[in-house]
Amino acid sequence: MDLNEELRKRHGITKLSGLRHAELTPTMLPQSIGHYRGWIYDKNSFTLDEVRAFVYNACISCVSAAQIYELPILMEERPQKTHLSVAYNRGMHSSKLRRFDDVCIHREQSITDEEKRTHVASIGTVLERVLVCMPLKISLPMLDAARNRGLYDISTLTMPSTGSRLPHLREALSLSSERARSILETVARLQLIDMGLTPQVGLWIEGVGEVDMIILDFIVIEVDGWAFHSSKEQREKDLKRDRELLRRGYVVLRFTYDDVMNGDFAREVPVSVKALHRLVPDTGMEEAHATVKNAGFLGILGEYPSTHHLQH
Repeated sequence: MDLNEELRKRHGITKLSGLRHAELTPTMLPQSIGHYRGWIYDKNSFTLDEVRAFVYNACISCVSAAQIYELPILMEERPQKTHLSVAYNRGMHSSKLRRFDDVCIHREQSITDEEKRTHVASIGTVLERVLVCMPLKISLPMLDAARNRGLYDISTLTMPSTGSRLPHLREALSLSSERARSILETVARLQLIDMGLTPQVGLWIEGVGEVDMIILDFIVIEVDGWAFHSSKEQREKDLKRDRELLRRGYVVLRFTYDDVMNGDFAREVPVSVKALHRLVPDTGMEEAHATVKNAGFLGILGEYPSTHHLQH
């Protein structure tokens, strides 16, 4: 029996027991055909997430849908379980073929006909699940990217009235920015916020263009991903921007992808600010002291007065 031809007739997926040669076992399958809990499928046509959604008659959702909508997620954060959405009133019983140990089920008020047809949750459902289910380092880059690309309007978000994750959801919404252009910028912004800073995101500076972030009103933070900052031409452009920013009264701190991801960014920003204050005493830090939103960060700089200078 030609299994590839049999699968083609069945749109690429079928129950193994439904084939004429039921004595066929998973170990006898060719490399191009996958097996999942009694089903076989064409690996060139289906991902494992898609197969699980088909078998459970559900929709790929939450963080598992990131790749489908081209939303950013770090490789090490990709879940082993497939996140699926089903209607809240639908019965889900465990059986030989459905054990729920490799899927995470999310209950939705309703599933649209389009979601049923494609087995993929809508972008709105995906983001609402991510915001409730995942930590900020995963959910915020996805939300920022969707907003930046115009895929999602947060005013349409359905806010739950209660729940242990409600504060987490509100925090994510308050921190999100539609001006963040990459996962690297969002991760760096989260680290700055953890330092006690409130970075300004995606500001336009005359004669320079848009910068990634500004802290303390005069320090420009640029985070350089390899894709857009690896060529000789881009390097020269970056250096020209840095010189123009300096002429306009800004100091530039530039970091790489590895800096942000390996912890150097979080360690070096406070050290660099201390050094700037020593070198240029009148950089405006006293005015920054008066900014309560940055009090947490300024408090860790040992050379500066404590938070009693920040009281109203």
